[in-house]
Amino acid sequence: MPSEQLTTIYSHHTVYLQRLGATEGFKVTPYLELIENDVVSILNKYRKRKITAALQATIQKEVNESSRKHLQDYTSQLKVENRALGAYEGELAASTLNGLIDDEDFNAVSPSAAVINSVANITPIKLGDNSYTSYSSMMSNYWQKWANEVDGIVLNGFQEGATIREVTNSILSQIEVSKSGTTKSVFDRARRSARSLAVTGTNHYANTARIAFVDENDQLLEGYRFLAVNDSKTSSRCRSLDQRVFKVGSSDLKKATPPLHPHCRSALTFEVADKYKLDSDETKKASSFNIDGKRDPKPIDSDSIYYANMSKLNARDQDNILGPTLGKAFRRMDNPAQFAKATLDEQFNPLTIKQLRKKNDDLGKILQQIEKEKKAARLARINAKNKTNT
Repeated sequence: MPSEQLTTIYSHHTVYLQRLGATEGFKVTPYLELIENDVVSILNKYRKRKITAALQATIQKEVNESSRKHLQDYTSQLKVENRALGAYEGELAASTLNGLIDDEDFNAVSPSAAVINSVANITPIKLGDNSYTSYSSMMSNYWQKWANEVDGIVLNGFQEGATIREVTNSILSQIEVSKSGTTKSVFDRARRSARSLAVTGTNHYANTARIAFVDENDQLLEGYRFLAVNDSKTSSRCRSLDQRVFKVGSSDLKKATPPLHPHCRSALTFEVADKYKLDSDETKKASSFNIDGKRDPKPIDSDSIYYANMSKLNARDQDNILGPTLGKAFRRMDNPAQFAKATLDEQFNPLTIKQLRKKNDDLGKILQQIEKEKKAARLARINAKNKTNT
């Protein structure tokens, strides 16, 4: 079927997008280095001056202008790269489907870059449970946050240093870009934040391009299929949505359009109208669960859901993903599809064990029974201890 082949293609394509997003995040480094160089130049310009309130205000103003300029330049470049990616995703979808489906009545067309850009700008980005932002706000929040962080470091530097040299040393020790990128300096944290920003922005544009593509080809496509990465790092929300289908016009689509959280790697692919069939063999997609603490990349069926694939792991590896209580409930329930649906609320937010236990469905009853068993076991241990002491 077309959906299975598309799942395989887009599962592999998602890996490419993850790498692309990470690469775009690393591109912030030269901009951070420019700010660092400007800070040194600005402070060096006034190195022979006595520190006064007026001089401090001048230096802070010049550093702020530098950090704002270079950080805005980075986000502007990232926006250009994302817009280009959106246009590419539209063309990729058209060429992929036209190549897969050998039917003279099927002719998918790519939406314009302007249309894709419009959809990307009006589609919210989910940050967490009932928390959203826009693409534009996400970009501006990045440069504003880190420009403000630099302002704070400069302000603190004047509190710690009695001379310009001492102020310079204080500031540079807290903002410098390290080779490892793993320190707690402002610019190392800004670089890690840029990676998250770029990965999220890349995934947002890729998936909103697919929404625009379906809108453009709604006579050929019935909707969307949600794809979660099948590995041990996938969030509970994305695990439970894996392989779920959303018809064109579904009110649930907005709640399920990736990214669904920072660093989200999930994707939408397409559901082709039933009248367009493909002669297809069994297709595979990649997985990379942690097996006994080690990554185990292994191809799996393209149409199998996350929890069906996870059910093939041993109990310890399942517990590492779900936690021991939910892992035990998963095995007792023995129904991956039902488990996936039971772990999300109507807004597709993941439910806590406490919330799940209050539900009167199969999973809730299993968790209630597990809780009774835990209480009985605790009471038995207390009684045994009391007998030993008497």
